Amino acid sequence: MSLPRSRAHLEALLQARRLDGTLAGRVPATGLLSTGLPELDTTLGGGWPRGHVSEIVGPASSGRTRVLVSTLAAATTRGDVAAWIDTVDRGDPAGAAAAGVRLSHVLWVRGLPLSPGVLALKPRRGDPDLTHTVLQRALKAAHLVAQAGGFGVIALDLCDMPAFALRQVPASTWLRLHRAVEGRESVLVVLGAEPVTRSAGGVSVRVQGRPRWEGESPRACRLAGMDCALRVVGHRTSLEPSREVQVALAG
Repeated sequence: MSLPRSRAHLEALLQARRLDGTLAGRVPATGLLSTGLPELDTTLGGGWPRGHVSEIVGPASSGRTRVLVSTLAAATTRGDVAAWIDTVDRGDPAGAAAAGVRLSHVLWVRGLPLSPGVLALKPRRGDPDLTHTVLQRALKAAHLVAQAGGFGVIALDLCDMPAFALRQVPASTWLRLHRAVEGRESVLVVLGAEPVTRSAGGVSVRVQGRPRWEGESPRACRLAGMDCALRVVGHRTSLEPSREVQVALAG
Protein backbone atom coordinates (compact mmCIF):
# COMPACT_ATOMS: atom_id res chain seq x y z
CA MET A 1 0.00 0.00 0.00
CA SER A 2 1.38 3.43 -0.96
CA LEU A 3 2.14 6.05 1.69
CA PRO A 4 -0.81 8.33 0.81
CA ARG A 5 -3.22 5.38 0.84
CA SER A 6 -1.75 4.11 4.11
CA ARG A 7 -2.16 7.53 5.68
CA ALA A 8 -5.72 7.81 4.45
CA HIS A 9 -6.49 4.32 5.74
CA LEU A 10 -5.07 5.11 9.17
CA GLU A 11 -6.88 8.45 9.39
CA ALA A 12 -10.14 6.78 8.41
CA LEU A 13 -9.73 4.25 11.21
CA LEU A 14 -9.02 6.98 13.72
CA GLN A 15 -11.90 9.15 12.54
CA ALA A 16 -14.28 6.24 12.74
CA ARG A 17 -13.01 5.55 16.27
CA ARG A 18 -12.86 1.90 15.40
CA LEU A 19 -9.54 1.30 17.02
CA ASP A 20 -10.51 1.14 20.67
CA GLY A 21 -13.34 -1.23 19.96
CA THR A 22 -11.23 -3.38 17.69
CA LEU A 23 -8.43 -3.59 20.21
CA ALA A 24 -10.80 -4.31 23.07
CA GLY A 25 -11.99 -7.38 21.25
CA ARG A 26 -8.47 -8.72 20.88
CA VAL A 27 -7.03 -7.95 24.29
CA PRO A 28 -5.90 -11.19 25.88
CA ALA A 29 -6.95 -11.90 29.42
CA THR A 30 -3.35 -11.67 30.53
CA GLY A 31 -3.04 -8.00 29.51
CA LEU A 32 0.18 -8.72 27.68
CA LEU A 33 1.32 -7.96 24.14
CA SER A 34 3.64 -10.33 22.32
CA THR A 35 7.17 -9.19 21.50
CA GLY A 36 7.10 -11.33 18.37
CA LEU A 37 9.97 -13.39 19.81
CA PRO A 38 8.71 -16.61 21.46
CA GLU A 39 11.79 -16.97 23.67
CA LEU A 40 11.41 -13.44 25.02
CA ASP A 41 7.65 -13.85 25.45
CA THR A 42 8.25 -16.92 27.59
CA THR A 43 10.74 -15.05 29.76
CA LEU A 44 8.32 -12.14 30.19
CA GLY A 45 5.40 -14.41 31.01
CA GLY A 46 3.61 -13.62 27.75
CA GLY A 47 4.99 -10.33 26.46
CA TRP A 48 5.08 -6.61 27.18
CA PRO A 49 2.68 -5.52 29.95
CA ARG A 50 -0.10 -3.35 28.56
CA GLY A 51 -0.69 0.00 30.19
CA HIS A 52 2.97 0.43 31.10
CA VAL A 53 6.20 1.92 29.79
CA SER A 54 8.90 -0.64 28.98
CA GLU A 55 12.34 -0.23 27.48
CA ILE A 56 14.62 -1.89 24.93
CA VAL A 57 18.19 -0.75 25.53
CA GLY A 58 21.61 -1.53 24.15
CA PRO A 59 24.49 -0.08 22.16
CA ALA A 60 24.33 0.67 18.45
CA SER A 61 24.23 -2.45 16.23
CA SER A 62 23.24 -4.62 19.19
CA GLY A 63 19.95 -5.73 17.62
CA ARG A 64 17.80 -3.45 19.81
CA THR A 65 15.87 -2.06 16.83
CA ARG A 66 15.29 -5.58 15.53
CA VAL A 67 13.59 -6.48 18.80
CA LEU A 68 11.31 -3.45 18.43
CA VAL A 69 10.57 -4.29 14.79
CA SER A 70 9.61 -7.84 15.82
CA THR A 71 7.13 -6.36 18.28
CA LEU A 72 5.68 -4.05 15.62
CA ALA A 73 5.45 -6.89 13.11
CA ALA A 74 3.58 -9.11 15.57
CA ALA A 75 1.21 -6.31 16.55
CA THR A 76 0.37 -5.10 13.05
CA THR A 77 -0.04 -8.65 11.76
CA ARG A 78 -2.74 -9.13 14.38
CA GLY A 79 -4.41 -5.94 13.12
CA ASP A 80 -3.29 -3.58 15.87
CA VAL A 81 -2.32 -0.03 14.96
CA ALA A 82 1.12 1.12 16.07
CA ALA A 83 2.96 4.42 16.28
CA TRP A 84 6.70 4.94 15.87
CA ILE A 85 8.01 8.26 17.19
CA ASP A 86 11.20 8.52 15.13
CA THR A 87 12.97 11.36 16.95
CA VAL A 88 15.68 12.14 14.40
CA ASP A 89 14.31 10.29 11.38
CA ARG A 90 16.60 7.25 11.50
CA GLY A 91 13.85 4.75 10.79
CA ASP A 92 13.90 2.41 7.83
CA PRO A 93 10.32 1.82 6.60
CA ALA A 94 11.45 -0.48 3.78
CA GLY A 95 13.45 -2.62 6.19
CA ALA A 96 10.57 -2.72 8.65
CA ALA A 97 8.18 -3.80 5.90
CA ALA A 98 10.61 -6.52 4.83
CA ALA A 99 10.65 -7.74 8.44
CA GLY A 100 6.88 -8.12 8.44
CA VAL A 101 5.61 -4.75 9.71
CA ARG A 102 2.37 -3.70 7.99
CA LEU A 103 3.13 -0.05 7.27
CA SER A 104 -0.54 0.65 6.60
CA HIS A 105 -1.06 0.12 10.34
CA VAL A 106 1.81 2.34 11.48
CA LEU A 107 1.69 6.05 12.27
CA TRP A 108 5.29 7.07 11.60
CA VAL A 109 6.13 10.38 13.27
CA ARG A 110 9.41 11.63 11.81
CA GLY A 111 11.51 14.25 13.52
CA LEU A 112 14.26 16.49 12.17
CA PRO A 113 17.08 14.39 10.63
CA LEU A 114 19.91 15.80 12.72
CA SER A 115 23.38 14.32 12.28
CA PRO A 116 25.26 12.75 15.24
CA GLY A 117 27.63 15.71 15.16
CA VAL A 118 24.83 18.24 15.55
CA LEU A 119 23.18 16.18 18.29
CA ALA A 120 26.41 16.07 20.30
CA LEU A 121 26.91 19.84 20.17
CA LYS A 122 26.13 21.89 23.22
CA PRO A 123 24.90 25.21 21.82
CA ARG A 124 26.55 28.44 22.72
CA ARG A 125 24.53 31.06 24.48
CA GLY A 126 21.97 32.53 22.11
CA ASP A 127 22.15 29.69 19.58
CA PRO A 128 19.13 27.41 19.03
CA ASP A 129 19.35 24.10 20.88
CA LEU A 130 18.25 21.70 18.16
CA THR A 131 18.85 18.60 20.26
CA HIS A 132 16.55 19.91 22.97
CA THR A 133 13.98 20.87 20.34
CA VAL A 134 13.77 17.47 18.65
CA LEU A 135 13.70 15.67 21.99
CA GLN A 136 10.86 17.82 23.31
CA ARG A 137 8.91 17.35 20.09
CA ALA A 138 9.31 13.58 20.31
CA LEU A 139 8.20 13.48 23.94
CA LYS A 140 5.20 15.65 23.14
CA ALA A 141 4.27 13.46 20.18
CA ALA A 142 4.49 10.31 22.31
CA HIS A 143 2.31 11.91 24.95
CA LEU A 144 -0.32 13.00 22.42
CA VAL A 145 -0.43 9.58 20.77
CA ALA A 146 -0.70 7.82 24.12
CA GLN A 147 -3.51 10.13 25.19
CA ALA A 148 -5.36 9.57 21.92
CA GLY A 149 -5.69 5.87 22.70
CA GLY A 150 -6.32 3.02 20.29
CA PHE A 151 -2.71 2.17 19.59
CA GLY A 152 -1.47 -1.30 20.46
CA VAL A 153 2.19 -0.28 20.46
CA ILE A 154 3.76 3.15 20.78
CA ALA A 155 7.51 3.18 20.12
CA LEU A 156 9.57 6.16 21.24
CA ASP A 157 12.96 5.97 19.53
CA LEU A 158 15.59 7.82 21.58
CA CYS A 159 18.59 5.84 20.33
CA ASP A 160 20.51 8.82 19.01
CA MET A 161 19.78 11.16 21.89
CA PRO A 162 22.94 12.05 23.82
CA ALA A 163 22.96 11.17 27.51
CA PHE A 164 23.33 14.81 28.58
CA ALA A 165 20.09 15.71 26.80
CA LEU A 166 18.15 12.82 28.38
CA ARG A 167 19.42 13.74 31.84
CA GLN A 168 17.86 17.19 31.40
CA VAL A 169 14.37 15.75 30.95
CA PRO A 170 12.44 16.44 34.17
CA ALA A 171 11.11 13.45 36.08
CA SER A 172 7.63 14.97 35.78
CA THR A 173 7.82 14.62 31.99
CA TRP A 174 8.49 10.88 32.22
CA LEU A 175 5.74 10.56 34.81
CA ARG A 176 3.24 12.19 32.46
CA LEU A 177 4.12 9.57 29.85
CA HIS A 178 3.56 6.79 32.38
CA ARG A 179 0.17 8.21 33.27
CA ALA A 180 -0.79 8.68 29.62
CA VAL A 181 -0.70 4.91 29.01
CA GLU A 182 -1.75 3.81 32.48
CA GLY A 183 -4.97 1.81 32.35
CA ARG A 184 -4.95 1.70 28.54
CA GLU A 185 -4.42 -1.25 26.25
CA SER A 186 -1.32 0.35 24.75
CA VAL A 187 2.28 -0.63 25.34
CA LEU A 188 4.77 2.25 25.23
CA VAL A 189 8.26 0.99 24.41
CA VAL A 190 11.22 3.36 24.70
CA LEU A 191 14.21 2.47 22.56
CA GLY A 192 17.60 3.77 23.69
CA ALA A 193 21.16 3.17 24.77
CA GLU A 194 20.45 3.07 28.51
CA PRO A 195 17.36 2.78 30.71
CA VAL A 196 15.73 6.14 31.40
CA THR A 197 12.07 5.72 32.25
CA ARG A 198 10.63 2.26 32.82
CA SER A 199 7.32 2.52 34.71
CA ALA A 200 6.65 0.51 37.85
CA GLY A 201 4.88 -2.30 36.00
CA GLY A 202 7.09 -2.24 32.92
CA VAL A 203 10.27 -4.11 32.07
CA SER A 204 13.65 -3.22 30.65
CA VAL A 205 15.26 -5.55 28.13
CA ARG A 206 18.96 -5.04 27.56
CA VAL A 207 20.15 -6.31 24.16
CA GLN A 208 23.69 -7.38 23.36
CA GLY A 209 24.06 -8.80 19.88
CA ARG A 210 26.75 -10.43 17.80
CA PRO A 211 26.51 -10.41 13.99
CA ARG A 212 26.32 -13.76 12.25
CA TRP A 213 28.08 -13.88 8.85
CA GLU A 214 27.77 -16.36 6.02
CA GLY A 215 30.20 -16.82 3.14
CA GLU A 216 33.26 -18.68 1.97
CA SER A 217 35.73 -15.90 2.73
CA PRO A 218 35.90 -12.59 4.60
CA ARG A 219 35.68 -10.76 1.25
CA ALA A 220 32.65 -12.72 0.08
CA CYS A 221 30.39 -12.88 3.09
CA ARG A 222 27.05 -11.41 4.01
CA LEU A 223 25.23 -10.61 7.22
CA ALA A 224 22.92 -13.54 7.91
CA GLY A 225 21.50 -12.31 11.18
CA MET A 226 22.21 -11.49 14.82
CA ASP A 227 22.72 -13.74 17.82
CA CYS A 228 21.37 -11.68 20.68
CA ALA A 229 21.48 -12.04 24.43
CA LEU A 230 18.41 -10.38 25.95
CA ARG A 231 18.66 -9.63 29.65
CA VAL A 232 15.35 -8.85 31.31
CA VAL A 233 15.36 -6.63 34.40
CA GLY A 234 12.54 -5.23 36.46
CA HIS A 235 10.02 -7.94 35.63
CA ARG A 236 7.04 -7.83 37.96
CA THR A 237 6.65 -11.61 38.31
CA SER A 238 10.29 -12.49 38.80
CA LEU A 239 12.02 -12.61 42.15
CA GLU A 240 15.38 -12.76 40.41
CA PRO A 241 17.21 -9.48 39.69
CA SER A 242 17.55 -10.35 35.99
CA ARG A 243 17.20 -13.20 33.53
CA GLU A 244 18.80 -13.77 30.16
CA VAL A 245 17.55 -15.46 27.02
CA GLN A 246 19.36 -16.14 23.75
CA VAL A 247 17.58 -15.19 20.51
CA ALA A 248 18.66 -15.60 16.90
CA LEU A 249 17.37 -12.81 14.65
CA ALA A 250 17.24 -13.27 10.90
CA GLY A 251 19.26 -11.01 8.64
